[in-house]
Amino acid sequence: MGRRRLTVWAFAAAVAIGCNSPTLPLPPPALPSVTAASEPGKVHLKSTRGVEANAIVILYNRNPAVPRDLRVTGVQADGDGSWEQTITAQRGDIIELTEEFGSLHSPSTTFQIP
Repeated sequence: MGRRRLTVWAFAAAVAIGCNSPTLPLPPPALPSVTAASEPGKVHLKSTRGVEANAIVILYNRNPAVPRDLRVTGVQADGDGSWEQTITAQRGDIIELTEEFGSLHSPSTTFQIP
């Protein structure tokens, strides 16, 4: 009986420790597809299941010639992690893409507008 009690106690301790372990970090977002937008000076980005479901996607254009109020935009992904957004950018601009989910922040994915 003592050995069974010890086994049960050890299992409960392992579960309690496992519940307190840190959450895995978010992976970087997948690269989106890039197409021309109907408005000059803008591009349309689209990603299918490229981030966590319902994550906030943040896009930052590193080009200092783009006005500050147009460099950053964001969108919330849908229930399967898909999203699309039109941003101010042109060929050669470097875009930094991150996602936030709850209190977690992903590393960035950086790509150049073709």
